[in-house]
Amino acid sequence: MNKNITIAVAMSGGVDSSTVAYLLKKQGYNIFGVTMKTCGEEDKDAKRVCDDLGIPFYLLDATEIFKDKVIDYFVDEYKYGKTPNPCMVCNRHVKFGELLNYAKEKGADFMATGHYAKIIDGELFIGDDVNKDQAYFLSQIKRENLKSIMFPLGGMEKPNVRELAKELGVRVYAKKDSQEICFVEDGKLKEFLSEKSNGAVNKPGDIVTTKGKVLGKHNGLAFYTIGQRKGLGIASDSPLYVLKLDSKNNRVIVGSNEDLLKSYLVAENLNLLTVDTLKDLDGVTCFAKTRSRDRLHPCKIQVINEKLIKVHFTQDQVRAVTPGQGVVFYDENGKVIASGFIKD
Repeated sequence: MNKNITIAVAMSGGVDSSTVAYLLKKQGYNIFGVTMKTCGEEDKDAKRVCDDLGIPFYLLDATEIFKDKVIDYFVDEYKYGKTPNPCMVCNRHVKFGELLNYAKEKGADFMATGHYAKIIDGELFIGDDVNKDQAYFLSQIKRENLKSIMFPLGGMEKPNVRELAKELGVRVYAKKDSQEICFVEDGKLKEFLSEKSNGAVNKPGDIVTTKGKVLGKHNGLAFYTIGQRKGLGIASDSPLYVLKLDSKNNRVIVGSNEDLLKSYLVAENLNLLTVDTLKDLDGVTCFAKTRSRDRLHPCKIQVINEKLIKVHFTQDQVRAVTPGQGVVFYDENGKVIASGFIKD
């Protein structure tokens, strides 16, 4: 029956998506490869893997939407003292938005990727690899699109996938994983932001304590992160950490490690995956993550208005809650309930 189902495999040229293509071809599905050009040159390995398999390959030029939805957002968030999460935004608008629509136009019933997550009955779950919770980054996908997506590696762990890829003869089985921010060269974030913002992020200001005492100068809020200790260039009798990036007054506020602990956060731009309205989240008890490698924190959700929620951590405080990053909510079975972006 599989030959009657057409699946587009979103190919990055890496081991995960390439292994997915090999698996689905072996299982008898009618498959083709799709990839997208977002900035610079696309990875030629995606086309080579498709040639190895003898399947069609299509390239979508997504440069314009990627700049509009991802790169511009990325730079703007830094300008306003936030730490963006470009993968979550890309997954919503580009990879599982524009590319998914393109795959359907080419005749696909589903689009499969190499993400380590699961979709069960149209709902998103954490995958079996506890070291790679990619459901966190996928949690902003539009609810209606989940029914058209497959994650064949959700029940596997990365080391086993590499071994399987080697057995299957996947040419890229030993290829290194891609860097975290695909459009920024490693170690060149400062240069990238300076260029893309026309120098707007290079605005010097004061480094101050919570009481307003000036301890030193900074060269731009974009070059600091919540929880940072090293590289502040200030002297102190006790360790100091970045607590807040105050964009209104262009100040980096520092304090003790204890000052980094928060019992609540406020989130915006909510994406609802298991409920129909924001009001349905009011009073819900669940688990929250404020970064992908964070542990699950028990919490209770309070709806403030039609755009904002307050998340109360019910058992412990959470360190270094960072505005701009995603906050994702899970039930006790690892199902994603909703996600949003941290406002403060």
